[in-house]
Amino acid sequence: MKPISFAQLKQIQKMSLNDFNRWLMELCKAMYSDGFKEGESEFDDCAIVTEERLMEVMLSVKGIGRNRAEQVINILLNEEVVNGSET
Repeated sequence: MKPISFAQLKQIQKMSLNDFNRWLMELCKAMYSDGFKEGESEFDDCAIVTEERLMEVMLSVKGIGRNRAEQVINILLNEEVVNGSET
């Protein structure tokens, strides 16, 4: 997004309240869309793992039972690991 030009400022000053509101809503939609696209591209290589899928995978490992899997999931989801670093 680039700053508005002087000519655009003059056009905005001449707008009625309804025209200004319409222009502002279009600007907000464009900014939201740009931000959404930027966010999508930032997380393209990330995988989403649900709690159920994580439980499935952990239970498939020999030696890990339901209790241990639940403990690990609770630690990951609750308080022990926040934003990728241990607390």
